[in-house]
Amino acid sequence: MFKKTLVAVAALAAFGTVSAANFTLYGTVDESLVYDYSKTKVAGQEIEKSHSLGLASGYNSASKFGFKGTEDLGNGLKVGFRLENQFSADDGQLTDGLLFRREASLSVYSDYGTLSMGRMGGVGSSAGTYDLVYLYADAFDGGDNAIFGVASSARYDNMVTYQSPKFAGVQATVQYSFKTKGAESAQSSKNRQYAGAGVTGDFGPLGVVAAYEYNNYTADDGIAQDGHAAYFGGNYDCGFAKTFALVQYFKGWDSAAEVSASDVNEAFVKEIKKVMGAEWKGSVFSDGLKGYGLHLGSIVPVAGGDLTVGVYYVDAKLENIRASQDFAVSVDGDVKYLGASARYVYPLSKRTSVYGGAGLAQAKLDKVSVLGVSIDPETKTTVGQAYFGLTHQF
Repeated sequence: MFKKTLVAVAALAAFGTVSAANFTLYGTVDESLVYDYSKTKVAGQEIEKSHSLGLASGYNSASKFGFKGTEDLGNGLKVGFRLENQFSADDGQLTDGLLFRREASLSVYSDYGTLSMGRMGGVGSSAGTYDLVYLYADAFDGGDNAIFGVASSARYDNMVTYQSPKFAGVQATVQYSFKTKGAESAQSSKNRQYAGAGVTGDFGPLGVVAAYEYNNYTADDGIAQDGHAAYFGGNYDCGFAKTFALVQYFKGWDSAAEVSASDVNEAFVKEIKKVMGAEWKGSVFSDGLKGYGLHLGSIVPVAGGDLTVGVYYVDAKLENIRASQDFAVSVDGDVKYLGASARYVYPLSKRTSVYGGAGLAQAKLDKVSVLGVSIDPETKTTVGQAYFGLTHQF
């Protein structure tokens, strides 16, 4: 601890005086050898197949480093900050080119709760300080890398979050993002906005969560309906295992079951231009994805380490894909997803762990109907992964 404090003070010496008691420099380096496999079939015919073997970062825990600290203002009032980035340990690059991609927040703590401002994850993002849904109801806390499939939100800029104190184990969280990306328009009406709310309960071995999220899309997203997602789940620790369960419902959502509504829209534009010519200036939009997702998983202590297993299932429909001009055709697509994964983590010390895992998932576009008539060009994508790696925290 003394050495860590000295490093933190030295790192920030150029910025002025630092109080070692309320400042922390922390991080994780995670590196693994990964085998990835993917195969896509359309109408039973294989159109794409790939596999790779190489180093990858973040398969057990994201590679990151950050700074956090608080100042006590007295009378139960504190001010704190968190600046946390993410990088690829195998090549040193910052993720998405952002210096503090994972979180950049300033918070005020009081007896009446916590108010945070800045960039942070939504309640259903499985990310950061306000990770609620997947912390409480997913054994992997956001899927096992390529195996996930269920609907989720993301990290958003310009966010304000309020989290209440706990009352008899119950805590409430509400969030709002004025514009989810800092580079969006200065006009509020042209920005994508996000709102989220969640309630958690801790009752001895039982933890529960209920949450709701809303996305107000822009014209560039190509989704005509606003996005809504509702979640309910929790976990129970019976001593020899900790079991997790989650059920969700979503409507007008952009991405689930490894299908992105906006990506499908772009693919339709390319197909239309093949027919109409490259000069076609119309656009394609849809009502997004509507359906439900399920997860069941467990963490079991085994031989001094933890074995985590989980399954994910999604049944959804990509609704009402249509073009803005020249085409009166409306297209729907049924989507299904099933994935399963397992990971074993063994601690070599308090800060270093070795791990290994494997998973397999399949996403199917079961049926496409045009004006209610099935044309059924089934698209099936299978993905697999196997990995072995090392995690070190500092």
